[in-house]
Amino acid sequence: MYRDSGFIAGEGNRQFVAAGSGTEKAAPIIGSKERRRKESDRRMLRAAVALIGRHGTSGASLADIGIEAGYSRGLPVQRFGTKLNLLESVIDTIQDRFMRQVERRIGDRTGCEALAERIRIQMEAVRDMPDSAIALYHLIVDSTGTVPELKPRIAKLHALYRDNLRAYLLQARKMGELRKDVDIEQNVRAISGAISGICIQALVSGDTRKLGEDAEFVADLFIDRMMEPATAKAKARGGVKARSTPRRAVR
Repeated sequence: MYRDSGFIAGEGNRQFVAAGSGTEKAAPIIGSKERRRKESDRRMLRAAVALIGRHGTSGASLADIGIEAGYSRGLPVQRFGTKLNLLESVIDTIQDRFMRQVERRIGDRTGCEALAERIRIQMEAVRDMPDSAIALYHLIVDSTGTVPELKPRIAKLHALYRDNLRAYLLQARKMGELRKDVDIEQNVRAISGAISGICIQALVSGDTRKLGEDAEFVADLFIDRMMEPATAKAKARGGVKARSTPRRAVR
C-alpha cells in the first residue's frame, strides 16, 4: 500500500484522507467501472423480469437473460452464479421498490387511513407496473412447483407484506379506531387474499385499468366493517381524512 499527499492507494482503489490524519476518510468515489457494473446488473434484472413475465421461470435461462439485456450469454453467471440467486435478486428488487413506495406514500398517515392507502399502493402498483406483477406471480406459483428452492424467499416476501398490513391494524386498534371484537390476524389474511385475488384476475384478463377503483372498494369494505361506530361516523362527516385525488404508482 502506498501513502502520499493525502491519498491511500491499494487494490485499485483510492480514498482521500484528510491531510495529517490517517483515520478520517471521505466516502469512496464510485468509479466508472462500478457504475457500469451496477447498470449492467439493473439491465439484467429488468431483462429477467421481462422474460419471466413472458415465459415463466422455465423460459428465462441465464443465457437468454444476458442476451435480452444486451450482454453476453455468460455475464449473468459471472454476476449471480446460479439461476436461483438471480431469481431471488429479482424478488429483492421488486420488494425493495415496493416498500420504498409504501414509505413515501404513507407519510404521516396512521391507523385506518394508513391501511387504506397501503391497500391502494399495492393494487395501483399492479395496475401501473403489470410486467413486474406478472413476473412476481410467476415466481410465486413456480415456487410451489418447478422451483421449490424459491419457496423460503417467497414465504419471507408474504410475511413482510402481512407484517406491514398488521402494523397498521395494530396501530388503528391502539388509536381506538377498531371495534374490540375485530380479529387482527383474520383481517390480515383476508385483506392480503383479497388484494392478491383481484390483482391476479385483472392480470389474467389483461385489463388492470380498474384496479384503482377496486382498491377503493376493498379499503372501504374492510375498514368500514372493522371501525368503531364513532370512528365510522367521523369518517362519514369527513373527520377521518380520505384521499381526494387518485395517485399512480411511481415507476
